[in-house]
Formats: sequence, C-alpha cells, structure tokens
Amino acid sequence: MGFGHGVHACLGQNVARAELKTVLPKLFQRLPNLRLATPLEEVPMDFTGTD
Repeated sequence: MGFGHGVHACLGQNVARAELKTVLPKLFQRLPNLRLATPLEEVPMDFTGTD
C-alpha cells in the first residue's frame, strides 16, 4: 500500500497500518486455506509508483 509522502502523505496512514497489522494475522488464522484465485504471476502489479 502506498500512502504518499511529504505534503501529500495520508493523514490516516498510521491508523491504517495498525489496522492491517491486527487484521491480516487474524484473517489468516481464521481462514488458513485462503489463497489467491489466480496464480501470482497473473496478478497485475505496478511498481513504478504511478497510477
């Protein structure tokens, strides 16, 4: 996840990160067989930092 930087930084980024640290482990504990619906290689990813 990107939250921007400098004057464009998301004001809620610390709350969002804290929520993710709490929620994701619980999600995987509750649904241990959770998997991607498609192979990871087919998931579009953009590492350029632009939308």
